[in-house]
Formats: sequence, structure tokens, C-alpha cells
Amino acid sequence: MAVLEKIRVKLGILITVLIAVALLSFIIDPQTLTSTAQRFSSDNKVGVLDGKSISYIDFYQEVDYFTRLTEMMGQSSNSEEAQKAIRDAAWQSLLDKHLFQPMIADAGIVVGDEEMFDLTQGTNISPVVANQQMFQDANGLFNREALASFVQAIPTDPSGQYEMYWHSVENSVYTERLYNKYTSLIDASNVLNKVEQQRMMIDNNVLSSVDFVLSPLGIERDTAITVSTKEVKEYYKARKELFTRPATRNIEYVLYEVVPSEEDIERQTEAFNELYAEFAVADNPKNFIALNSDRKWDPYYYTEEQLESEPYFKAIAFGKNAPAVSEISSGENQLAAARLADIKMMADSARVLYAAFPLESETEADELLARALKMREPSEEFTEMGWITQDILSYTGMEGFERAFEPTTGKVFKIKNNTANACFIIYVAERTKAQKKAQLATFVKNIIPSEETYRDFQIKAADLADRSDGDYDKFAQIVREEQLPVIPVNGLLQTTERIGVVDNARSVVHWAFDRKTKSGEVSDVISVDNKYYFVAAVTAVYKEGTIPLSDIQQDIIYTITAEKQIEKMASTIGEQIEGCTTMEQVAEVLGTTVSHQGGITFGTTLQQLDPKFIGAVASAQPGVISGPVAGDIGVYVFQVVDRQTGTFYTEGDVQRALSRKSAYQTQLLQQVMSETVEIKDNRARFF
Repeated sequence: MAVLEKIRVKLGILITVLIAVALLSFIIDPQTLTSTAQRFSSDNKVGVLDGKSISYIDFYQEVDYFTRLTEMMGQSSNSEEAQKAIRDAAWQSLLDKHLFQPMIADAGIVVGDEEMFDLTQGTNISPVVANQQMFQDANGLFNREALASFVQAIPTDPSGQYEMYWHSVENSVYTERLYNKYTSLIDASNVLNKVEQQRMMIDNNVLSSVDFVLSPLGIERDTAITVSTKEVKEYYKARKELFTRPATRNIEYVLYEVVPSEEDIERQTEAFNELYAEFAVADNPKNFIALNSDRKWDPYYYTEEQLESEPYFKAIAFGKNAPAVSEISSGENQLAAARLADIKMMADSARVLYAAFPLESETEADELLARALKMREPSEEFTEMGWITQDILSYTGMEGFERAFEPTTGKVFKIKNNTANACFIIYVAERTKAQKKAQLATFVKNIIPSEETYRDFQIKAADLADRSDGDYDKFAQIVREEQLPVIPVNGLLQTTERIGVVDNARSVVHWAFDRKTKSGEVSDVISVDNKYYFVAAVTAVYKEGTIPLSDIQQDIIYTITAEKQIEKMASTIGEQIEGCTTMEQVAEVLGTTVSHQGGITFGTTLQQLDPKFIGAVASAQPGVISGPVAGDIGVYVFQVVDRQTGTFYTEGDVQRALSRKSAYQTQLLQQVMSETVEIKDNRARFF
């Protein structure tokens, strides 16, 4: 119990399960999962990883593992954000196990049993283990005794939670070590021989200063330039692998957002005012909050500075001659008022040790309390919890711990916690300096739409859907005649979550991508978050795969025309500037001005310069007008006015360039691995 409680208090959800994957928890509704599985029973593949199908059951088992793991930490969340995060963690775990780790093993890289023991319990402790707060002392340093104590306690835990937590740590250690070895192999492969290093230093130690003029391509295309059907087909064929797209939909929708009516606001404001009068004189504000407020009781004690953004509440807590209750604060369809609940001197944080006993062993707890009151230093009977702040009060079962911040409490006290079915003897080893803090009773009421208002919005949405009768032409005519605010969305993806102002719009996406939904169809009313009503129409359906030539033919013609136009411009400019001996003459002929750029090297990373222009500068003779050069954005004519050779780019710069290359390769590692095998992520069909 003590070890588990320590995990919950100190770690929260701070547990490294996967590299770069933040874990949040959520509660899965089995009925929802069952109905979803049945809905997609004809094709229940959540994904395909290198030929291996990942069924819905496979994926659910992975999700269930991470759910139980994070719920073990005392965390629970039903938000869509939390659900998405844990599904992403489960997917990443499957990618690691079925794809990336086997690929790394094929390269001859392994992490053996002896190595794993050394990393988790031996002499070469992994940073993953050392960084777990569970295994750190009060100074944040790795504590081998804490690690050994936990490992020894694993067989004694009948719930299996210790073992589950330790398994997740071991998995993180293994994954981190495997990837480190593989990236080290990549780093070691990034080498340059002496000739290459010398060439790189020479290229980057030659600096050119250039005067130039640029004749930009512009937006308009030369209508005299023609592009043949053969040219279009050849261009398309040569770049066909680039012309791919995911499955997308184009939709239009009318959105009805349910907001409180004027009558709702007036009626609920009157009701709040009546309760406000009761709140001002209530003998027990905590009970009043529990019975009447839309925000639960806040146990936190605030400093004056923390209330700067709430002037009404700050005046109540710290103002001179403050009234019994604040003025009513309103905003964002919410009404609020506050009154002072308590004020005391409190520390910001405290270093705490504890001993835990089952409630049935309260006598033993009292005996330790009596001994501890006489101790100058805590005995070995106490376990280090570390420095804590008031934030722990937000955790379930932490009632009573606020006393650790109060100097009047003393060093030792007892907490009886029915939620945890335990008694805690708390030993406060240190506290920060106490300062004046106030606890506020905050009475909040949300102004919400009434049933009548919901019904009015629903009727409006249903009327549009009924009159459209599933037909886009009728839908378009209605919104045009009645000037309804119709919103288009092009390129809607199956993974889209947010549509316009609506975050959780997955139900609209599911309808648009349903196999039965065809282009030109209009939906029934789609309700989202019991706040938004959509009436949507699909205007175009695009399948996943290679884009047909007919869909992008005009884009290709436009691109080829631009390329021909630049070449034509270069030829024309070459004729126009013939005989010019200065850049000023060139600029005058072309009707532009001379620009200047210094510090150009062959390896320059100046983003505003055209790569073709940089290449031409590197090979040009100083003092000679060069060009025209057909670049990506226009035509250049230039003159190198100065060129210097230095020694500022050294072997150290070469090595740093290689390090940057390695870092970039590491960032793209999983992406590159993914491109070598078949990966299909179909999660969007189910969630």
C-alpha cells in the first residue's frame, strides 16, 4: 500500500512508457466498443503493418493495457483529447513491436537479458529508470535503495499493479536502448574522407559578394506558349509517384450552434441573484457550494499575487474593509461570486516523509505518532515522499495533506483517509517560508440553453435537412434563397477531428466517409457534443491512390508553361542586355534596380536565394557580367564584385555539419522506416 500510494502521489501520470509519447488515461465504455466492432464487422482491420493485419481486438487489447496502467496511477479522463492520446500510444506500441524493433533487429542490433538487468538493476542504470521520481531521493538524485525496495515488493503485491508498472519501465528502457544503438550506428555511418572534408572547407571558405538584378516570373502566364498533350503525359508519367493523395471529401455544411437565448440569460441571472443573497450569509459555504455551484469546492489557498487577474476576488481576500461577498462577475455565459472561507499563514511547499497503515492498524499508527513527536530526525520507519505543493490536493484521497504547509501544525501529524482505507503519519522535514494565503468559497453558475432553446435549434436544423431530402441541389437552393451561412470544406480527411469551430466533429467525418454516402447526398441532422447541429452535404469524393491525370492536367500545364516562360524570358533578356558593360546598364534596360548580396558560399543556407543562382555565382568569374540564369522564381543577371578566400570554416564546422545531419536523420528515422514497408492506419474508421 505504501509503495503504491507513493507512486500515485509522486508520479501522477509521469511514467515513460514510449519514447516521445505522452500518456493520458480514459475510461472505455464496453458497449461503445462492441457497437463499433459490430459496425465494422465486415472489415475490422484497424491497420496493416508490413503485411500483418492489426484487428480491432488486437488494438483494443493494447489500448486496454495502457488504460489500466494509467488508471493504476489514479488518473482518469473522459475527454476526447485524453482518448486520442492513449490510442496514439497504443498505435505507437504496435509500430514498435511489429515494425521498427524487428527492422532494427535485422540490422544485427539486440538488447540482451544481461544488458537489460544491468540497465534496470545493475551498475549501468538507464536514464529512464533514474529519472523516475519513484526512485529518487529528496534532492532528485537516483536512489538505488528505493529501486531495490520496490523490486523486492513486486512479488508481495497481490493486485499485480507493481509488476505492471515495472513492466512498463522495463519496456521503456528496452525501447530507448534499442533506438539509441540504432541511431549510434547511423551517426557512425556519417563520415567524410579527407578529400571530401577538404572540398567542403574550400567551398565554404570562398565568399562572393554579388550585384544582381532579378526579373521575376510573376503570376500571369504567357498565352503564346503552348503545351502539347504529349508533354503533359510525359511530365505526369515521370513524376507519377508524386501525384498521390489520401482519401478525401469535399463538403458543405450549415452549423447551428446552441447558445442561451435572451430569455435563458435573464431567467438564470435572476435565479443566480436569489442564490447569491443566500450565499452571502450561508453559515457553511462549503456545503452551499456542494449543493448549488457548477464548480466544485476549491481547497486551494491563494496568495495575493495569484489573484491579480480576479480583482473582485482579490479584494475579498486581501482588501481593506472588504465586503462579505464579492460583486457578481460575468462572462462567457457564466456568473460567479466569491467570499472569504479561510485565511492563514502557509508555505508554498514542504518536504514530506510518511508511513502508511491500514485503518484496522490505527493503534500502530498512533504508537509511531507518539514516538515521532519526540524525534529530532525521522526514523527508517518513514518513507521519503519528497517536496510537495498544494497541487496534490487535486488528487483523490489526499484530504488532510494541506496541513503539511501550515507551520502551526508542527512536524508530525496523523491523517485518517477513508478513501485509501489507510492512516498516514506525516513527518514534515522542511517547509518554505510561510506567507499569507486565502481560501475562497467560489459560487459559479453556468448559463445554459433551456430545453426550449435546444428544441428551437433542433427544429431549425431538422427543417433544413427535411426540405433538402438528401439531395444537394435542393440543399443548395434553400441555403441560397434563405441566405443561410453555408461553409465549404475541401480536402476533408478521414482523420479530421476539428471542423470549423467544432473540435470533436468525428461523427460528421464518419458520415462523410461512410461507404453508403455518395457525392451529392445531404445528411440528416448530426448532433455533436449536445451543442452543435450539422446539416452537411458531400460535394466531391476522392479515393485514395494516384491522382488521375484528368484531375491535375491544368496544374501540370500551368507548371510546364512556367518553366517554358522562364526559359523564354532568359533568351529574351540575353538579347536585350547584349552590349551592356555595367550592372546599372542592365538594370536600366530591364526596367529594374540593382540589388546586392554578400557572403555567398557554395554551401550557403540563405533561404531567400535561388539554388540555381547560388550555383551560378560559385562558378562565375569575378568582374564579369554573368547570365541570364533561369532560376526557380525568375531570371538573374549578376556580377561577382568581390571574392575572398578565408579559413573560418574549419574541420570543427565540418563535424558540426555532420552532427546536424545525424540529428536530422534521427528525426526522420521512423518516417523513413515507414516508407520501406506497407503501413495502413485505419483507426479513423473506428474512432
